[in-house]
Amino acid sequence: MITPSITPTLADLRSALDRAERDLVCADMIDNFQRREIEVAEARRRRDAIKTQIAIFDDAEGRN
Repeated sequence: MITPSITPTLADLRSALDRAERDLVCADMIDNFQRREIEVAEARRRRDAIKTQIAIFDDAEGRN
């Protein structure tokens, strides 16, 4: 039985980055200050983590 890879592809990461950036924009529009701050911080962390994954992926591809 062949199992699918759980490692995201570059396309998966770029799609996730688009969603994370959209989520950040949406979080920035929340009118409740406390909730907005929490949501924005979470969205930034998620976006930054995905950007780091993309950079690692690009670096690994550059070595091959």
